Amino acid sequence: MDFRQFRYFVSTAEELHYARAAERLGVSQPALSQQIKALEKQLGVQLFARTNRRIELTEAGAAFLQEARATLKMAERSVRIAQDTARGEAGTIDIGYVGSVMYEMRFPRLLKAYCQQHPQVRLTLHEQAILPQIDALLKRQLDIAIVREPLPQKMPEGLEFFTLSSQRLVAVLPVAHALAKAPSIALSALAGDDFLAFLDPAGVGLGHALLELCHEAGFEPRIAQRVSEIATLISLVAAGFGVSLMADTISHLRLPGVCYVPLAGIEASSRLIVVQRRFERSATVRGLLKTLVAAAQTALPVKE
Repeated sequence: MDFRQFRYFVSTAEELHYARAAERLGVSQPALSQQIKALEKQLGVQLFARTNRRIELTEAGAAFLQEARATLKMAERSVRIAQDTARGEAGTIDIGYVGSVMYEMRFPRLLKAYCQQHPQVRLTLHEQAILPQIDALLKRQLDIAIVREPLPQKMPEGLEFFTLSSQRLVAVLPVAHALAKAPSIALSALAGDDFLAFLDPAGVGLGHALLELCHEAGFEPRIAQRVSEIATLISLVAAGFGVSLMADTISHLRLPGVCYVPLAGIEASSRLIVVQRRFERSATVRGLLKTLVAAAQTALPVKE
């Protein structure tokens, strides 16, 4: 039994005439009749009641017609999905990201534009810390990881990465802070303050970048608390628990009790990094990576 027999049966059932069905299918009438008989033999039921002048569907044939149509429709859909997936036009992409990525507005806008252009591709987003994302990439639980530098000094073999964008770092202060209204401040001016940092492993992420910048400014920061969520960190700063450093893309979050002050005398920045498998097999994933590379190479904003 094959899909050709299903098509022959459906055409014959719709025409109820062998000659017309054969002409519609572009086959000879004897070949069509032979395939219908072979199908009936395989099913063990009679699909058509035959007379000298006409054919009619039996009760079994009428029931089989409904299922045969559904089977052919599903088969056609399966072929389209396979072809679209091979072209990178269908499928699912699992994307890992650190929370601060979503405050870089070009990124969610880029994803929105991509989904509009590729409606059969489903993007699934997973907020995770840097190291779990890298591990998930290796295990193929994620297809793309979006993280903040610095990355681990020794990245696993089989992974590669590129810079998506770079943001300036600013000081995050409570509004009651003595320097809150300053146009800019030297990082060393915060040496006596408690700091709030992200819960990143040693040598990785924005938590490590904060330590390195403070060391370069000549002091060891006093870390009062480490958190994993941006909203938690900002809320704690607003409540007076300490100060911090963060990418300036979050400065549009005008939460009560907090302000963002540029750093003076240093070019402090943080880069968003796209991590991928070196030999990515999925055409769908490669298509999105191509879009991200193009976005990384232009400073033009992504249109909404």
